[in-house]
Amino acid sequence: MAGQLIDLDPETAYLHAAAAAKRAGRVDVVREATALTAYASGRYEEALRELRAVRRMRGDNSLRAVEADAERGLGRPEKAIAIIDDTDTTGMELSEQVELLLVSSGARADLGQNEVGLLLVDDAIAQLSEDIDTELLRRLMSVKVDRLRELGRNDEADEVEAAIPPEIEDPEIVDISLYADADVDRKPSPLRGTEAPLSQEYDTALLDLDGTAYAGKDPIPHAAESTNTALDSGMKIAYVTNNAMRTPETVAGHLKELGFNADPAAVMTSSMDASALLTEHLPEGAKILVIGAEGLRSPIEAAGFTVVESADDAPDAVVQGLDKAITWEAMSEAAFALQRGAQFFATNLDSTLPVERGFALGNGALVRAVQHATGVRPIAAGKPEPGIYHRGTALVGGEQPIAVGDRLETDIQGAVTAGIPALHVLTGVNSARDVILASRGQRPTYLALDMRGLNEAHPRPKHHRDGTWTCGFSQVVKVSRDGILVVDDVELSEATTVTLDTYRALAAAAWEHAMESRGNVVCPDIAVVDNDDPAGVVVTPEPAETEAFDDADLELGAEADEMSDASDSTVTFLPGEEELESLLEETADMEEDSEE
Repeated sequence: MAGQLIDLDPETAYLHAAAAAKRAGRVDVVREATALTAYASGRYEEALRELRAVRRMRGDNSLRAVEADAERGLGRPEKAIAIIDDTDTTGMELSEQVELLLVSSGARADLGQNEVGLLLVDDAIAQLSEDIDTELLRRLMSVKVDRLRELGRNDEADEVEAAIPPEIEDPEIVDISLYADADVDRKPSPLRGTEAPLSQEYDTALLDLDGTAYAGKDPIPHAAESTNTALDSGMKIAYVTNNAMRTPETVAGHLKELGFNADPAAVMTSSMDASALLTEHLPEGAKILVIGAEGLRSPIEAAGFTVVESADDAPDAVVQGLDKAITWEAMSEAAFALQRGAQFFATNLDSTLPVERGFALGNGALVRAVQHATGVRPIAAGKPEPGIYHRGTALVGGEQPIAVGDRLETDIQGAVTAGIPALHVLTGVNSARDVILASRGQRPTYLALDMRGLNEAHPRPKHHRDGTWTCGFSQVVKVSRDGILVVDDVELSEATTVTLDTYRALAAAAWEHAMESRGNVVCPDIAVVDNDDPAGVVVTPEPAETEAFDDADLELGAEADEMSDASDSTVTFLPGEEELESLLEETADMEEDSEE
């Protein structure tokens, strides 16, 4: 289909080729179609990336002319000429050589060297045999017309144009979709794909805040606009946070300052989740000793409980949430109440809290201090407990939720426990390396750079019969016998930058390796960039340069030349010519004696 449309509608042809590439990204003819349609539709950077991938797959120069012309399209005629000059045309078909020459002529014209461009075409036409393919002659003569007109030689151009042979109808082109998924064996992966954007596949997003929606007081690029786009498309958004200090009104106010269309009624805090847990364990009106900020007291009072200030008030339960102003006296009061039989609840067990300067103590660290002193284990609310996900979904009237977050041990693990798909974004705590090495209960369903992934379709990772993985426009990924990640035959032994789809393929390969009880892979630090960023293409490292022959080497050589020859007393191990003749004479005498 892409081949049939490329001349009539290159944009639609590109969409067909891109769709086929998602299903068969490691089949060379499919990648070639993607390259050619990207080139025809003006996507020159993408075309260059795909052309280089095809060249690696095939090991030939069959598309070097298109590669050079894509450089022209990006305004780099000098680079186009360099590509052509570096191309070995030995054994290359005549049609491909002609294409190289035509691009070279055009690049020369781009540089104002129109006479040189005309000379190249004239020389080529003069060397053609009489049985030359008519289409090749047509193309050469058409370019000659262009060069002549650029030089103001219109009469000559008219004569050449009139002599151009008539066009021959194009032959039928094979539909590349026939090759799709030719070697895919359907091995499953925890990483999934979708045909439609996630915001259309799911009706609710359970959105984490710090590290996903914002970074402390600062906005995260694309977070607000992506969330608002999902809302506008009909998706419900619940803002789910382990922060127990702030009220829904305060949270929504902060989000609005950052550009989110946030409603306090859509905010689900761990304090609200803890309050819901209390209603499951205690009767209305029960006395609660609150160790935390106003964001914790408000939902507990709203649920009909009586908040008390001291262990001497005989509380039925202690609820502990993060309070940055907490004191030794307050924590001791909690310990006294627990020693007297009160139940223990915690808004969350996060051991750390990300702040601008690093990772500060989280509520879980303070809860453990009380637990250590009393021996009483708390009933935990918040993430990664499943309840907050179900309550957050119910809060906004959702039915098919997806969780979105940056922390594996809370956001993603909680979603897995709750049986809810999860999208991991690389804007917060856990890195791409962390995701690739994630344990079974912390593996996301989808991977993205940031919140833009909520409004995008996600390619499905594919396992091939040769044991490799691909995903969308990724490079080919596998895990070696030694557990080393390999991208297009390049072992990842040091910090590496990859594209988003290659990152997805790496995760699928690493998780398969771990699930088959072969242990974790060896994974360096991984930086991830958009699929159209050439910095993410992994290439074979250039061989290390040998040290140049410098002045010190010259001086050393001169000193060696000045050294005297070996003296007579010097021990030698190989005989000279005289010694060799003497040895031969002695051997001859020995042979004569033996004959006698």
